[in-house]
Amino acid sequence: MVFPSGSGIVLSFALSALVLAGSGAGLASSGLVGQAFAGDLVQVQQQRPPAEPAPRSQATPAQPPQTLATLYERLKGAGSAQEAEVLVRQIARRWARSGSDTSDLLMARARQAMGQRNGPLAVELLDRVIALQPGWAEAWHVRGLAFFVMQDDLRALVDFREALRREPGHFMALGMAAAALQRQGDEKGALGAYRALQELHPFFSGAKDAIERLTPNVDGRDA
Repeated sequence: MVFPSGSGIVLSFALSALVLAGSGAGLASSGLVGQAFAGDLVQVQQQRPPAEPAPRSQATPAQPPQTLATLYERLKGAGSAQEAEVLVRQIARRWARSGSDTSDLLMARARQAMGQRNGPLAVELLDRVIALQPGWAEAWHVRGLAFFVMQDDLRALVDFREALRREPGHFMALGMAAAALQRQGDEKGALGAYRALQELHPFFSGAKDAIERLTPNVDGRDA
């Protein structure tokens, strides 16, 4: 493969997307994907005996469920990379929920095909997923990732944008769009995407370096 300058960052985005896509599915689905992708991510918590009920006067109010919007806001304000990583895993689990056993199975097979570097098969399977559930942002993101790995950046960008239309907070789709734009030589578009990415995920690996490298080129031309 031939990549433009800064190819290390482009490749790191692709690798991050592959790892995150796999781990999210493994944690969210049944045993179909868990063994393949989440072996080193799932931590088994020790069973503890139930605590004694607290007196009513000392009872802690029930915490509201964490919505995606809440998780996105917490990620924006994360104080460390470690805190951000925990939130990213929680968000990835939400992204991976299709609500359909058929779609989950097809997605698992598509990811397996990608792991085996069989991009055409992955795309074929993901075509079926998107036909079944066109509103599932993660299906568009993963198919875009398959196109990106196959170096079909134009179709990859279409899919990343469709993912972002359905899930504007999908920082992985945004990061991959930035990487595809950079590989196409669109430094201004890539810089804008990387800056937006850093707003969503301040600790996204590679984004800061990409911004620092592209800013002099883009701002210098526009001055």
